[in-house]
Amino acid sequence: MATQATSLGAIIIGTPLALLFTGVLIVQCIIYWKTARAGDTWRTETLVISLLLMDLLHSVFLWTASWRWFITDRGQDPDKIPITLPLSIFVTSISTLMAHSMYSWRIFKLTHRNYWITFPIITLAVLRVVSAIFTGTYMIHLKSFVSFRSTIGWVFSLGLGLSCTVDILITSTMMYILKQSRAKSLSLDTVIDSLIIYTLENGAVTALATVVSLICWVSMRNLIFLSLYFVIAKLYANSVLAMLNYRPILRRTGESTSRSGGAVDLEVIRFRNTYSGRSGIQLTSTTPVPAVEVNVNKTMQMHTDSVDDVNPEFKG
Repeated sequence: MATQATSLGAIIIGTPLALLFTGVLIVQCIIYWKTARAGDTWRTETLVISLLLMDLLHSVFLWTASWRWFITDRGQDPDKIPITLPLSIFVTSISTLMAHSMYSWRIFKLTHRNYWITFPIITLAVLRVVSAIFTGTYMIHLKSFVSFRSTIGWVFSLGLGLSCTVDILITSTMMYILKQSRAKSLSLDTVIDSLIIYTLENGAVTALATVVSLICWVSMRNLIFLSLYFVIAKLYANSVLAMLNYRPILRRTGESTSRSGGAVDLEVIRFRNTYSGRSGIQLTSTTPVPAVEVNVNKTMQMHTDSVDDVNPEFKG
């Protein structure tokens, strides 16, 4: 049974937490514009700007809803749905679709345009948006959580389930591709291992938040699920920016590995411009790459008590 603590208390916790992630996203956008934007086309820059604007709009809707609950209505009717809450659901679905579409496109390119893998993922992502549209529309019409839950609450559950399913599919597919590439590479295991760990952590965070929100929605008759649902849109936007800002680190790691570990297998991992124009990491290549030959000359020096230590010098 819903109480003031489990209803409005969840809003008090969820709204500031969501705004905290908005601050993180702003910092990530600044980092992207200063350090990671080089080589990106207008498509990637437009994606970043769109995610930031969607996130700011989402935060405005959350603040407006909180104002309605706590100031206008003074907490008298927590069951009433403010108009800006379903609007925030629309924004969440758009942000989620942009993130899912970007990851789906990466999978599409890395699997040599394999429609059988990519099409189910993007289809489920679109269905998740459709469910969000139905959810927001009925919330605007019914204006009550109790009425919404009893009338068409299963649509909201379906949307959360679809979002979690897409996260799992994207994460598992990317991990499989990376592991296959690791088996072919002899010199960039460190880079690929970093990508595998990052992909797993990134997918696990968004999927876990969605699952917990779904469990709270199904099992509890209160608004605790909203405290997590407010954060979901922020997590997707931050995951995209974190991936873009992670590229320079991987680039430096790859260059360091190539200098110390011999020839780089360019057919497995290449830094090149993709559809979005960014200098990302491409795991497969469709363009023939000239063979790279690296000669390593080792100069060995003997150490005696009368001579200072000299590090061996490697010239390539």
